[in-house]
Amino acid sequence: MTRRGAIPAVLRRALASPGGTCYRHCGRPIRTRTVKSPLPGIWTVRACPSGVVSVSTYAEWGTRDPTRAVQRMLRRWSVPPSLVRARDLRAATRHGPELGPAAERFLARARPRRNVHVVYWRVYPFQARDGSERRLFVCYRRKHPTPVFFSQDPKGAMGRCPACAERSTELLGRGSR
Repeated sequence: MTRRGAIPAVLRRALASPGGTCYRHCGRPIRTRTVKSPLPGIWTVRACPSGVVSVSTYAEWGTRDPTRAVQRMLRRWSVPPSLVRARDLRAATRHGPELGPAAERFLARARPRRNVHVVYWRVYPFQARDGSERRLFVCYRRKHPTPVFFSQDPKGAMGRCPACAERSTELLGRGSR
């Protein structure tokens, strides 16, 4: 038995993101990574090899809109939590015709009727108070139980995850005792 809201395999295939390249940053191929979360649906993050996030999506098959749950989860994963703004979240309901013939047949036979809800989180480049450009980055290092989202100047040192920096400072402090 699958969890309520879990995405069946036929819908997972229909929702799979195509390739692409990192737009206005490095031009390298985008990687799509599935992220584990306590929510029942599937969570994917599309980012370039440097960690610049193109978009993060969460999809759930059910009757409720998962936007609030997604926002709470993203705030737990982001440094600072205020990086997650309601205006950057977009909710959509995907229907059979736009998902392809196999998904359309599957959804037509599904009882009870449920919808595929998708929440998109996209943070466009913005300017910080100091005038520097900021972009959304993600860190997947094994040190973290979950991904860590943070903003950074893309021209600066790549991969300066605040959670990794905090952890290394804690380890240095323990070593000096």
